[in-house]
Amino acid sequence: MVFRYFRGKEKQNNKSTIEKNKGRGFTRRLFFQGAATSVLAVSCSDANSLVPLTDSAAGGQLREYWIQADSFYHNLVPTGIDDMSGTRYAPNESSYWAVGYRAYTPGWKQPLPSDGNIGANSGIPGPVLRASVGDTIRVHFRNNDTHYRFCHSMHPHGLLYTPANDGSWSAHDATKPGTALKVGETFTYEWKAVASSVGSWPYHDHAMPATIAGSTSTSGKEMGGVSNGIMELGAELGLFGMIAVTDSKTPHVDREFILCFHDFVEADVPQISQDFDCFNGYAFLGNTPTFEAKVGERVRWRIMALGSEFHVFHLHGHRWQLNGAFTDAVSIGPSMAQTFDYVEDNPGTWLYHCHVTDHFMGGMAGYYISR
Repeated sequence: MVFRYFRGKEKQNNKSTIEKNKGRGFTRRLFFQGAATSVLAVSCSDANSLVPLTDSAAGGQLREYWIQADSFYHNLVPTGIDDMSGTRYAPNESSYWAVGYRAYTPGWKQPLPSDGNIGANSGIPGPVLRASVGDTIRVHFRNNDTHYRFCHSMHPHGLLYTPANDGSWSAHDATKPGTALKVGETFTYEWKAVASSVGSWPYHDHAMPATIAGSTSTSGKEMGGVSNGIMELGAELGLFGMIAVTDSKTPHVDREFILCFHDFVEADVPQISQDFDCFNGYAFLGNTPTFEAKVGERVRWRIMALGSEFHVFHLHGHRWQLNGAFTDAVSIGPSMAQTFDYVEDNPGTWLYHCHVTDHFMGGMAGYYISR
């Protein structure tokens, strides 16, 4: 049997709430002139082939996705206000050209609607890729970054795959297929979910370093005082998402929440007026996702982080068991992910946030409502 996610109707035991986005803002305003964009990078590799991991997943399903990297204009603080501090943001202070993964119908004909399997499918984060142990995930990927015209790829964590399906670029093998797709190019990846894959994992762009015109980043070797390329700039712009793998022992849940920690650095993305610390593509209380659950429901959080910062997830009024001990805070670093469950028992409107104070002030806070 083949699961094809372009239909968006796979039956699951999980039911997810679609996050509502609202707004917040503390300012470290450092205005930068000139937001024209260009790329300073070596040319992309050609890539247009299917490199199968296996002819079939013995005892498993084939989970098939059509995913595209799209560029779109995006406001990190759409309400224009930080509910925590009351600070206001004009759209030109918190908006930039984003690039995000979206799931499509076959042939990338049209975006899939949001649902409890893939999530909001709004681009940041990308669609949730799901599998059970024994399944093969097949991703047909196309680069449609028509704004920056950067090269992009997809690289998974936590799954079994061959070097040909790795999706990570390096200069010593710059023409390797699937590692740096030009605009309009396609590649098909295959990854296998094995017993050690159970849990939550990130996937993200892993193509060559690139630079936006006007950047003041000093990452890597400097050329004329400016970086010759920012590593994983595509991921910083929004190309990342969550992989969720289950097995027969994974408990049923009533609600599942996907939360991605990520940062925008003004030196890397000069279109914005300051650094922003974000959840799922938004910054500040009232803009970040609002999650809702009901008393008595079993709730699962899948959290992950990308970028250059370490974080501490904290949810007010709740506790859960992790690694044999109860806690209400979880440390997480770049490329790391955690999964934890609890039974909702404390009604009210609560905060969730990063407990690193600079990140809390920079945008990592949201509402959690239990009824």
